[in-house]
Amino acid sequence: MIIISDIENLEWKGKPGVITLGDFDGFHLGHRSLLEHSIRRAREMESSSLLVTYDPSPKMLLGKRRFDEQIYTKSEKIFLLQEYNLDAVVFIRFDERLLHMSAKTFLQEILLKKLQARHIILGYDHHFGKNRRGNFRYLQNAESKYHFTAEELPRVLHDGEAISSSSIRLALKAGEIEKANAMLGRPFFVSGTVIHGNQRGRLLGTPTANLHINPDKILPREGVYAGYAYIGKRREKAVFNIGFNPTFNNIDLSLEAHILDISENLYGEPLRVELLWRLRDEQKFENVDALKARITEDVRIARELFSSSSPR
Repeated sequence: MIIISDIENLEWKGKPGVITLGDFDGFHLGHRSLLEHSIRRAREMESSSLLVTYDPSPKMLLGKRRFDEQIYTKSEKIFLLQEYNLDAVVFIRFDERLLHMSAKTFLQEILLKKLQARHIILGYDHHFGKNRRGNFRYLQNAESKYHFTAEELPRVLHDGEAISSSSIRLALKAGEIEKANAMLGRPFFVSGTVIHGNQRGRLLGTPTANLHINPDKILPREGVYAGYAYIGKRREKAVFNIGFNPTFNNIDLSLEAHILDISENLYGEPLRVELLWRLRDEQKFENVDALKARITEDVRIARELFSSSSPR
């Protein structure tokens, strides 16, 4: 899979493309259905399979989100896309120029000329071009003139409602991690590098790995969670605290991972954590002993969940 970030100087040299076009903000079940369908279609048409997306999300520039809180960052999207047999992923810089580019110019200059589009597949609600003029109907009207074909896939539902990045973001902010995971089609994860924290974990008998996280990354509601920590290819059971450690009056939001049954120096190492269950809200305790007792209980509950459930 080729990663392309310089669209300005690109001329696609592969076979004409079956192109999947979208924001792919959350890489949820709807996005995955779209991607899998596009790869199948490319094989049927003996064409290249290309995913075209934006960096940053158009929602940021359009002011639809106050902050660019990404469900998955660019590097995390690339990690997820490694599972698929795509020929190329194209990240188009979404800036003022692209914001004001007409749908006709976007279609002609980028999709047809630069990427050699043979077939274009959209999700049910995707638009492109200035004032969102480009959509499936627009592509249908342009098919015969520019000699390509297009199709639109229907929405994917969860509990009778359309899956969207907005609904996943709301679930995460409410701490509804299992609901978010169901819509994502896999456990929500956070990637970061282990950094030095306040060293309180060892004093409490539960050493933790503190993660440095991309500031644009969304985090679930503050609280205690259980799930897995990936150290390289190793998967370890863990309990996570997301919050401000109110017992110690911290002012900075942090994610700390207490990895069960191992004790090793992870400073400077990349760590990926998957959140499976929410155990409780973050609390302020009267003293350190009360906090230690609660952490012991959290670990006990987590172990019971791991032993009684099959989340994967």
